[in-house]
Amino acid sequence: MSAPQKVNSKKKPGRKKKTTHSSGMYRKRITLGHSADGKPIVKAVYGKTKEELENKIAALRVERGMGAVVTNDKSTWEYWADTWKGLAYAPMGKSTKDMYNAALKHLAPLNNLKVSKLTSADLNMITAKMYADGLSKRTIKSVISAARQVCKLARKNHAMMLNIAEDVKPEKDAPVKEVAAITPAEEKALWDVRPLPYKGVADKKRAERLPLIKMMALMQLCCGPRREEVVMLRWKNINLKSNTLTIESAYDYKGKKEKGPKSISGYRDIPIPTSYASMLKDWQIKNNAVNQPLQLVFSIDGKVITEHMFSSLMDVLLDAMSNITVCDRISAGRKTKGIKPNVIRKYRFTSHQLRHTFATNAVASGVDVRTVQYLMGHSKPDMTMHYTHFSQSSWDEAREKLNKHIAPPEPAEAK
Repeated sequence: MSAPQKVNSKKKPGRKKKTTHSSGMYRKRITLGHSADGKPIVKAVYGKTKEELENKIAALRVERGMGAVVTNDKSTWEYWADTWKGLAYAPMGKSTKDMYNAALKHLAPLNNLKVSKLTSADLNMITAKMYADGLSKRTIKSVISAARQVCKLARKNHAMMLNIAEDVKPEKDAPVKEVAAITPAEEKALWDVRPLPYKGVADKKRAERLPLIKMMALMQLCCGPRREEVVMLRWKNINLKSNTLTIESAYDYKGKKEKGPKSISGYRDIPIPTSYASMLKDWQIKNNAVNQPLQLVFSIDGKVITEHMFSSLMDVLLDAMSNITVCDRISAGRKTKGIKPNVIRKYRFTSHQLRHTFATNAVASGVDVRTVQYLMGHSKPDMTMHYTHFSQSSWDEAREKLNKHIAPPEPAEAK
C-alpha cells in the first residue's frame, strides 16, 4: 500500500505583477528633445498602473507639443472637443464661450466617433441640416469655426491626418440674421417713458426701478458701451465738465468679478451728448452715488447689477414703454390658465440693439467708420460695419447729395 501523498495546506503565492521598476511602479522613459550638444533629453515617467502611466505620458506630450499617443479612449471627437475647451477657454469672454458652447452642441452627433475616421462629409451633413432648419449663416459659421479649432488641436497632436473642417463652408444662400437698430419711434418712446400709475406693491417696485434702467438704456443708445461695461461704470470714468466717458473695465458675468474690456481696443474715451450729460448730472445728485463704496454710476443697493438683474430691468423698461402693468400680466395669466401670461408688448428690443443703434446713428450723422470703430471698441472695421444699418433718412440725404453733385455739364457758350 502506497503512502498517502502530502497535501500542501499553504496557498500558492499569487503572481507578482510585472512592473518595470524595482519600486513596484510602472516606468517608461520618453525623449523630450535634444540639448545644444545633440544629446537626447530623457525623462522617466512613473505610474501606479499602466493606465496612469499612459495618461501621464499623454499629458506630458500634449504639454510639450509633441503630439498625444492616441488610444481608443482619447481618439473621439468628444475627447478632443473637451481638451480644446480646457486649453482655449481661459482667456475668452463670456459671450465668446457661450457662442462656442452652442456651436459644440450642434457638433454633438460626432462625440462618439473617432477623429481619425471623420471626413468633411460628416461636418457637411451637420451644416446642411442647420441650413435646412433655417439657422442663420452666422450660427453655421460659428459651428464651422469651432470644428476647425478642435480639428487643428487634434491634428497638431497627430490624432488625425488632416483638418477636415478647412474645406467646409456655409451655404451661400443661408439666411443672414442681423441685429437690427431700433426704430425712431422706439427711440422716442425710450426718451419719453415714465413710471406707470400703480396700485399694488409689485408695480410700485417697478416704478421705482424704471429710472435706473432708463438711464442705463440711454447710456447705450447715446454712447454705445457694452452691457458689461455699463454696469461697471464708476463716477471717476465720467467727466461732466468735458462730457467724456472713459471705458476701462467690464463685468465678467460668469466669473462674477471685474475684468478689463473685451480687447485692447475696448479701452476708449467716448463723447457724451449734451442732452444725456444733463440727465447724468441730475442722476448723480439724486442718487448721491459718489458716496457709495464702489462709486458705481448704476447699481442696486450699491452692488453690481448681475445678468439676471439686468434682464429683469429690461422687462420693466419694455413693459413701461408698452403700458403693461403687473396687474395686466396677472389678468392675462388667469385667462390663459396662468402658465405663461400672454401679453404682447408694443416695443420689443434688446440692450445690444441699442448699441447697434448708436453705431447707425453715428454713421448717419456723418462720423467716419474708423472713428465709429474706435467709439465702439472694435478691433476691426468690418465688425463695425455689422453694427451699422440702413435708414430711410440716410437714403433721402444720399439722394439730395447725388442730385446736387451729379448733373450734365453746363453747355459751352457760343462764340
